[in-house]
Amino acid sequence: MSKISQLLLRSFRCVESLEYQPGPHLNFLIGENAQGKTSILEAVCVLLRLKSPRTANLAEMVRFGGSGFGLEGLLEDERNGFLKKSQPSLRGNVTGSNGTMGIMESDGTPNRFRLALSCTPPDRVLRIDGVPQSSSSEYLSKARIVWFGIDDLSLVNGSAELRRKLLDSIGLQIEGNYGRDLKTYDRALRSRNLLLREGRPRNEIEAYDRPLTQAGEGLMAARRKIVSDLAQLAQDSCISISGEALGINYLPGADAPLLEALERSRSEEIRLRQTRVGPQRDDVGIELNGIPSAPFASEGQRRTVALSLKLAVSSLLTRENGVPPLLLLDDIFGELDQGRRDALLKGMPHGSQAFLSTTDLSGIIPPGDCVIHRMERGTPTRIS
Repeated sequence: MSKISQLLLRSFRCVESLEYQPGPHLNFLIGENAQGKTSILEAVCVLLRLKSPRTANLAEMVRFGGSGFGLEGLLEDERNGFLKKSQPSLRGNVTGSNGTMGIMESDGTPNRFRLALSCTPPDRVLRIDGVPQSSSSEYLSKARIVWFGIDDLSLVNGSAELRRKLLDSIGLQIEGNYGRDLKTYDRALRSRNLLLREGRPRNEIEAYDRPLTQAGEGLMAARRKIVSDLAQLAQDSCISISGEALGINYLPGADAPLLEALERSRSEEIRLRQTRVGPQRDDVGIELNGIPSAPFASEGQRRTVALSLKLAVSSLLTRENGVPPLLLLDDIFGELDQGRRDALLKGMPHGSQAFLSTTDLSGIIPPGDCVIHRMERGTPTRIS
Protein backbone atom coordinates (compact mmCIF):
# COMPACT_ATOMS: atom_id res chain seq x y z
CA MET A 1 0.00 0.00 0.00
CA SER A 2 3.09 2.17 -0.07
CA LYS A 3 6.19 2.92 -2.08
CA ILE A 4 9.57 2.70 -0.43
CA SER A 5 11.83 5.70 -0.99
CA GLN A 6 14.77 4.85 1.26
CA LEU A 7 16.06 1.56 2.61
CA LEU A 8 18.75 0.79 5.16
CA LEU A 9 20.32 -2.59 5.83
CA ARG A 10 22.61 -3.49 8.72
CA SER A 11 24.37 -6.85 9.07
CA PHE A 12 21.92 -8.44 6.65
CA ARG A 13 23.18 -11.35 4.49
CA CYS A 14 26.41 -10.22 2.81
CA VAL A 15 25.80 -6.55 3.64
CA GLU A 16 27.50 -4.85 6.58
CA SER A 17 25.80 -1.47 6.13
CA LEU A 18 23.93 -0.17 3.11
CA GLU A 19 21.79 2.79 2.12
CA TYR A 20 19.63 2.44 -0.99
CA GLN A 21 17.37 5.07 -2.53
CA PRO A 22 15.14 3.62 -5.25
CA GLY A 23 12.91 5.51 -7.63
CA PRO A 24 9.10 5.44 -7.37
CA HIS A 25 8.59 3.28 -10.47
CA LEU A 26 10.91 0.72 -12.09
CA ASN A 27 14.27 0.02 -10.43
CA PHE A 28 17.03 -2.13 -11.93
CA LEU A 29 19.76 -3.65 -9.77
CA ILE A 30 22.51 -4.96 -12.04
CA GLY A 31 25.82 -6.64 -11.32
CA GLU A 32 27.67 -9.91 -11.23
CA ASN A 33 26.59 -12.79 -9.03
CA ALA A 34 27.09 -12.61 -5.25
CA GLN A 35 27.20 -8.80 -5.16
CA GLY A 36 24.07 -8.31 -3.03
CA LYS A 37 21.31 -7.73 -5.60
CA THR A 38 19.03 -10.42 -4.25
CA SER A 39 19.82 -9.38 -0.68
CA ILE A 40 18.28 -5.96 -1.31
CA LEU A 41 15.12 -7.48 -2.75
CA GLU A 42 14.93 -9.95 0.12
CA ALA A 43 15.45 -7.12 2.64
CA VAL A 44 12.46 -5.22 1.20
CA CYS A 45 10.34 -8.37 1.49
CA VAL A 46 11.43 -9.10 5.07
CA LEU A 47 10.99 -5.47 6.15
CA LEU A 48 7.47 -5.18 4.75
CA ARG A 49 6.06 -8.69 5.27
CA LEU A 50 8.33 -10.10 8.04
CA LYS A 51 9.03 -13.19 5.93
CA SER A 52 11.79 -14.18 3.58
CA PRO A 53 11.04 -15.97 0.32
CA ARG A 54 14.41 -17.71 0.66
CA THR A 55 14.39 -19.11 4.20
CA ALA A 56 12.24 -19.49 7.30
CA ASN A 57 15.31 -19.33 9.54
CA LEU A 58 15.97 -15.81 10.84
CA ALA A 59 19.56 -16.69 11.77
CA GLU A 60 20.41 -17.36 8.11
CA MET A 61 19.76 -13.70 7.30
CA VAL A 62 22.33 -12.43 9.82
CA ARG A 63 25.66 -11.44 8.29
CA PHE A 64 28.39 -13.97 9.06
CA GLY A 65 29.92 -13.22 12.44
CA GLY A 66 27.03 -10.98 13.56
CA SER A 67 24.43 -11.49 16.26
CA GLY A 68 21.48 -9.81 14.57
CA PHE A 69 20.34 -7.63 11.71
CA GLY A 70 18.38 -4.42 11.24
CA LEU A 71 16.21 -3.10 8.43
CA GLU A 72 14.52 0.26 8.08
CA GLY A 73 12.45 1.82 5.34
CA LEU A 74 10.88 5.18 4.64
CA LEU A 75 7.53 4.70 2.93
CA GLU A 76 4.91 6.84 1.26
CA ASP A 77 1.27 5.84 1.71
CA GLU A 78 -0.35 6.14 -1.71
CA ARG A 79 -3.79 6.61 -0.23
CA ASN A 80 -2.72 10.12 0.76
CA GLY A 81 -0.26 11.08 -1.96
CA PHE A 82 2.74 10.13 -4.03
CA LEU A 83 6.42 10.56 -3.34
CA LYS A 84 7.65 14.11 -3.02
CA LYS A 85 10.66 15.24 -4.98
CA SER A 86 12.52 16.17 -1.82
CA GLN A 87 13.21 13.20 0.43
CA PRO A 88 14.74 13.28 3.91
CA SER A 89 18.28 11.98 3.97
CA LEU A 90 19.84 9.10 5.83
CA ARG A 91 22.54 10.25 8.15
CA GLY A 92 24.24 9.59 11.46
CA ASN A 93 25.25 6.28 13.01
CA VAL A 94 23.72 3.06 11.83
CA THR A 95 22.50 2.19 15.33
CA GLY A 96 20.98 4.82 17.57
CA SER A 97 21.30 5.10 21.33
CA ASN A 98 17.92 3.43 21.85
CA GLY A 99 19.01 0.31 19.97
CA THR A 100 17.05 1.12 16.84
CA MET A 101 18.53 2.16 13.54
CA GLY A 102 16.82 5.55 13.99
CA ILE A 103 18.66 7.60 11.39
CA MET A 104 15.81 8.46 9.04
CA GLU A 105 13.93 11.67 9.63
CA SER A 106 10.39 12.34 8.46
CA ASP A 107 9.14 15.76 7.46
CA GLY A 108 6.09 15.21 9.67
CA THR A 109 3.52 14.79 6.89
CA PRO A 110 0.90 12.16 7.75
CA ASN A 111 1.42 10.14 4.60
CA ARG A 112 5.09 9.35 5.25
CA PHE A 113 6.16 6.83 7.85
CA ARG A 114 9.07 4.64 8.87
CA LEU A 115 9.07 0.89 9.40
CA ALA A 116 11.93 -0.62 11.37
CA LEU A 117 12.74 -4.25 12.11
CA SER A 118 15.49 -5.14 14.58
CA CYS A 119 16.18 -8.85 14.88
CA THR A 120 18.45 -10.85 17.18
CA PRO A 121 17.21 -14.37 16.40
CA PRO A 122 14.82 -15.62 17.55
CA ASP A 123 13.67 -12.25 18.92
CA ARG A 124 12.52 -9.29 16.85
CA VAL A 125 11.30 -5.76 17.54
CA LEU A 126 8.96 -3.88 15.19
CA ARG A 127 8.61 -0.11 15.13
CA ILE A 128 6.42 2.33 13.23
CA ASP A 129 7.79 5.87 13.36
CA GLY A 130 9.94 4.80 16.29
CA VAL A 131 7.04 3.38 18.31
CA PRO A 132 7.45 -0.31 19.31
CA GLN A 133 4.57 -2.53 18.16
CA SER A 134 3.09 -5.14 20.48
CA SER A 135 1.64 -7.07 17.55
CA SER A 136 2.38 -7.27 13.84
CA SER A 137 -1.13 -6.49 12.53
CA GLU A 138 -0.76 -2.71 12.17
CA TYR A 139 2.79 -3.09 10.90
CA LEU A 140 1.79 -5.55 8.18
CA SER A 141 -1.08 -3.34 7.05
CA LYS A 142 1.35 -0.74 5.70
CA ALA A 143 2.46 -2.51 2.51
CA ARG A 144 1.77 -5.40 0.16
CA ILE A 145 4.34 -7.16 -2.01
CA VAL A 146 4.59 -9.70 -4.82
CA TRP A 147 7.84 -11.67 -5.06
CA PHE A 148 9.18 -13.56 -8.05
CA GLY A 149 12.38 -15.58 -7.82
CA ILE A 150 13.98 -18.46 -9.67
CA ASP A 151 12.34 -20.95 -7.27
CA ASP A 152 8.93 -19.78 -8.46
CA LEU A 153 9.43 -21.75 -11.67
CA SER A 154 8.44 -24.72 -9.51
CA LEU A 155 4.94 -23.27 -9.30
CA VAL A 156 4.39 -24.92 -12.67
CA ASN A 157 5.79 -28.41 -12.10
CA GLY A 158 6.63 -28.52 -8.39
CA SER A 159 4.63 -29.82 -5.46
CA ALA A 160 1.09 -28.69 -4.66
CA GLU A 161 2.42 -27.16 -1.44
CA LEU A 162 4.08 -24.38 -3.46
CA ARG A 163 0.82 -23.46 -5.14
CA ARG A 164 -1.01 -23.52 -1.80
CA LYS A 165 1.61 -21.12 -0.41
CA LEU A 166 0.91 -18.79 -3.33
CA LEU A 167 -2.79 -18.80 -2.47
CA ASP A 168 -1.94 -18.20 1.19
CA SER A 169 0.30 -15.26 0.34
CA ILE A 170 -2.60 -13.69 -1.58
CA GLY A 171 -5.22 -14.43 1.06
CA LEU A 172 -3.10 -12.98 3.85
CA GLN A 173 -2.72 -9.70 1.94
CA ILE A 174 -6.44 -9.22 1.35
CA GLU A 175 -8.81 -7.91 4.00
CA GLY A 176 -10.93 -10.68 5.50
CA ASN A 177 -10.76 -13.78 7.68
CA TYR A 178 -8.19 -15.72 5.70
CA GLY A 179 -5.43 -15.42 8.29
CA ARG A 180 -7.74 -16.40 11.15
CA ASP A 181 -9.11 -19.42 9.28
CA LEU A 182 -5.64 -20.54 8.20
CA LYS A 183 -4.26 -20.36 11.75
CA THR A 184 -7.32 -22.10 13.25
CA TYR A 185 -7.26 -24.84 10.63
CA ASP A 186 -3.52 -25.51 10.96
CA ARG A 187 -3.80 -25.72 14.75
CA ALA A 188 -6.77 -28.11 14.63
CA LEU A 189 -5.13 -30.21 11.90
CA ARG A 190 -1.91 -30.65 13.87
CA SER A 191 -3.83 -31.69 16.98
CA ARG A 192 -6.05 -34.09 15.05
CA ASN A 193 -3.11 -35.69 13.23
CA LEU A 194 -1.29 -36.16 16.54
CA LEU A 195 -4.26 -38.09 17.92
CA LEU A 196 -4.40 -40.20 14.75
CA ARG A 197 -0.69 -41.03 15.00
CA GLU A 198 -1.09 -42.01 18.63
CA GLY A 199 -4.06 -44.25 17.79
CA ARG A 200 -6.36 -42.43 20.21
CA PRO A 201 -10.08 -43.29 20.56
CA ARG A 202 -12.36 -42.25 17.75
CA ASN A 203 -14.42 -39.85 19.87
CA GLU A 204 -11.28 -37.85 20.75
CA ILE A 205 -10.40 -37.53 17.08
CA GLU A 206 -13.95 -36.54 16.10
CA ALA A 207 -13.91 -33.74 18.69
CA TYR A 208 -11.73 -31.79 16.24
CA ASP A 209 -14.02 -32.32 13.25
CA ARG A 210 -16.20 -29.27 13.91
CA PRO A 211 -13.43 -26.65 14.33
CA LEU A 212 -11.55 -28.26 11.46
CA THR A 213 -14.63 -28.10 9.24
CA GLN A 214 -15.61 -24.54 10.10
CA ALA A 215 -12.15 -23.10 9.42
CA GLY A 216 -11.53 -25.45 6.50
CA GLU A 217 -14.72 -24.54 4.65
CA GLY A 218 -13.90 -20.84 5.01
CA LEU A 219 -10.37 -21.44 3.75
CA MET A 220 -11.49 -23.47 0.75
CA ALA A 221 -14.17 -20.94 -0.19
CA ALA A 222 -11.59 -18.15 -0.06
CA ARG A 223 -9.11 -20.11 -2.18
CA ARG A 224 -11.78 -20.97 -4.74
CA LYS A 225 -12.60 -17.28 -5.10
CA ILE A 226 -8.92 -16.29 -5.33
CA VAL A 227 -8.30 -18.76 -8.16
CA SER A 228 -11.48 -17.68 -9.93
CA ASP A 229 -10.43 -14.02 -9.67
CA LEU A 230 -6.90 -14.82 -10.82
CA ALA A 231 -7.89 -16.87 -13.85
CA GLN A 232 -8.74 -14.06 -16.27
CA LEU A 233 -5.98 -11.80 -14.97
CA ALA A 234 -3.39 -14.57 -15.47
CA GLN A 235 -4.68 -15.29 -18.96
CA ASP A 236 -4.46 -11.60 -19.89
CA SER A 237 -0.90 -11.37 -18.55
CA CYS A 238 0.23 -14.46 -20.42
CA ILE A 239 -1.30 -13.26 -23.69
CA SER A 240 0.47 -9.93 -23.32
CA ILE A 241 3.86 -11.61 -22.70
CA SER A 242 3.79 -14.50 -25.16
CA GLY A 243 0.41 -14.63 -26.90
CA GLU A 244 -0.29 -18.03 -25.31
CA ALA A 245 -3.47 -19.09 -23.52
CA LEU A 246 -3.02 -19.76 -19.80
CA GLY A 247 -5.74 -21.51 -17.81
CA ILE A 248 -5.87 -22.16 -14.07
CA ASN A 249 -8.50 -23.87 -11.95
CA TYR A 250 -8.99 -24.70 -8.28
CA LEU A 251 -8.63 -28.36 -7.27
CA PRO A 252 -10.17 -28.74 -3.81
CA GLY A 253 -8.78 -31.21 -1.30
CA ALA A 254 -12.26 -32.63 -0.64
CA ASP A 255 -14.81 -33.85 -3.18
CA ALA A 256 -17.78 -33.13 -0.86
CA PRO A 257 -18.62 -30.78 2.03
CA LEU A 258 -15.68 -31.13 4.39
CA LEU A 259 -17.53 -32.74 7.30
CA GLU A 260 -19.03 -35.33 4.96
CA ALA A 261 -15.63 -35.92 3.32
CA LEU A 262 -14.05 -36.48 6.76
CA GLU A 263 -16.68 -39.07 7.60
CA ARG A 264 -16.14 -40.87 4.28
CA SER A 265 -12.38 -41.01 4.78
CA ARG A 266 -12.52 -42.19 8.41
CA SER A 267 -11.34 -45.75 7.77
CA GLU A 268 -8.50 -44.64 5.51
CA GLU A 269 -7.22 -41.96 7.89
CA ILE A 270 -7.26 -44.35 10.83
CA ARG A 271 -5.31 -46.86 8.74
CA LEU A 272 -2.80 -44.24 7.54
CA ARG A 273 -2.93 -42.23 10.80
CA GLN A 274 -3.32 -38.93 8.97
CA THR A 275 -6.15 -36.60 7.96
CA ARG A 276 -6.69 -37.37 4.30
CA VAL A 277 -9.02 -34.61 3.09
CA GLY A 278 -9.16 -30.86 3.47
CA PRO A 279 -7.36 -27.65 2.44
CA GLN A 280 -3.96 -29.23 3.15
CA ARG A 281 -4.54 -31.22 -0.05
CA ASP A 282 -5.75 -28.34 -2.25
CA ASP A 283 -4.02 -27.68 -5.55
CA VAL A 284 -4.21 -25.42 -8.60
CA GLY A 285 -4.38 -26.94 -12.08
CA ILE A 286 -2.35 -25.09 -14.75
CA GLU A 287 -2.71 -25.47 -18.50
CA LEU A 288 -0.95 -23.67 -21.33
CA ASN A 289 -2.68 -23.71 -24.70
CA GLY A 290 -5.03 -26.37 -23.35
CA ILE A 291 -2.17 -28.73 -22.37
CA PRO A 292 -1.07 -29.50 -18.78
CA SER A 293 1.97 -27.32 -18.10
CA ALA A 294 3.85 -29.49 -15.63
CA PRO A 295 4.98 -32.25 -17.99
CA PHE A 296 5.03 -30.37 -21.29
CA ALA A 297 6.01 -26.70 -20.84
CA SER A 298 9.49 -25.62 -21.91
CA GLU A 299 11.81 -23.69 -19.58
CA GLY A 300 10.82 -20.40 -21.22
CA GLN A 301 7.13 -21.28 -21.02
CA ARG A 302 7.44 -22.21 -17.35
CA ARG A 303 9.00 -18.84 -16.63
CA THR A 304 6.28 -17.11 -18.65
CA VAL A 305 3.54 -18.96 -16.74
CA ALA A 306 5.11 -18.16 -13.35
CA LEU A 307 5.54 -14.49 -14.26
CA SER A 308 1.98 -14.31 -15.57
CA LEU A 309 0.69 -15.71 -12.30
CA LYS A 310 2.68 -13.18 -10.26
CA LEU A 311 1.56 -10.25 -12.43
CA ALA A 312 -2.01 -11.50 -12.00
CA VAL A 313 -1.48 -11.54 -8.23
CA SER A 314 -0.33 -7.91 -8.44
CA SER A 315 -3.45 -6.95 -10.39
CA LEU A 316 -5.69 -8.79 -7.94
CA LEU A 317 -4.11 -7.16 -4.87
CA THR A 318 -4.42 -3.78 -6.56
CA ARG A 319 -8.10 -4.38 -7.21
CA GLU A 320 -8.78 -5.66 -3.69
CA ASN A 321 -6.75 -3.07 -1.76
CA GLY A 322 -7.08 -0.03 -4.00
CA VAL A 323 -3.34 0.51 -4.56
CA PRO A 324 -0.69 -1.62 -6.30
CA PRO A 325 1.74 -3.77 -4.31
CA LEU A 326 5.50 -3.54 -4.60
CA LEU A 327 6.96 -5.98 -7.14
CA LEU A 328 10.21 -7.78 -6.30
CA LEU A 329 11.49 -9.61 -9.39
CA ASP A 330 14.75 -11.49 -8.92
CA ASP A 331 16.58 -12.58 -12.07
CA ILE A 332 13.45 -12.75 -14.22
CA PHE A 333 14.97 -12.48 -17.70
CA GLY A 334 16.76 -15.81 -17.97
CA GLU A 335 15.25 -18.17 -20.59
CA LEU A 336 13.00 -15.38 -21.93
CA ASP A 337 13.48 -14.42 -25.56
CA GLN A 338 13.71 -10.80 -26.64
CA GLY A 339 10.03 -10.51 -27.48
CA ARG A 340 8.92 -11.81 -24.10
CA ARG A 341 11.34 -9.51 -22.28
CA ASP A 342 10.04 -6.45 -24.11
CA ALA A 343 6.42 -7.45 -23.57
CA LEU A 344 7.04 -8.07 -19.88
CA LEU A 345 8.53 -4.62 -19.31
CA LYS A 346 5.73 -2.96 -21.27
CA GLY A 347 3.16 -4.91 -19.28
CA MET A 348 4.40 -3.94 -15.82
CA PRO A 349 1.37 -2.90 -13.74
CA HIS A 350 0.68 0.83 -13.93
CA GLY A 351 1.56 2.69 -10.75
CA SER A 352 3.57 -0.14 -9.21
CA GLN A 353 7.00 0.30 -7.75
CA ALA A 354 9.13 -2.57 -9.03
CA PHE A 355 12.61 -3.86 -8.21
CA LEU A 356 14.30 -6.05 -10.84
CA SER A 357 17.67 -7.72 -10.44
CA THR A 358 19.73 -8.96 -13.38
CA THR A 359 23.38 -9.54 -14.21
CA ASP A 360 23.31 -7.01 -17.07
CA LEU A 361 20.96 -5.11 -19.35
CA SER A 362 22.11 -6.68 -22.62
CA GLY A 363 19.15 -6.88 -24.98
CA ILE A 364 16.95 -4.91 -22.58
CA ILE A 365 15.60 -1.45 -23.35
CA PRO A 366 14.92 0.17 -19.95
CA PRO A 367 11.90 2.51 -19.79
CA GLY A 368 12.69 6.20 -19.58
CA ASP A 369 11.45 6.64 -15.99
CA CYS A 370 13.50 3.79 -14.51
CA VAL A 371 16.38 4.05 -12.01
CA ILE A 372 19.44 1.83 -12.46
CA HIS A 373 21.93 0.94 -9.73
CA ARG A 374 25.03 -1.19 -10.16
CA MET A 375 25.82 -3.50 -7.24
CA GLU A 376 29.46 -4.19 -6.35
CA ARG A 377 30.47 -5.84 -3.08
CA GLY A 378 27.20 -5.00 -1.41
CA THR A 379 27.18 -1.34 -2.43
CA PRO A 380 24.68 0.19 -4.89
CA THR A 381 25.89 2.97 -7.18
CA ARG A 382 23.36 4.87 -9.25
CA ILE A 383 24.26 4.96 -12.94
CA SER A 384 20.99 6.22 -14.41
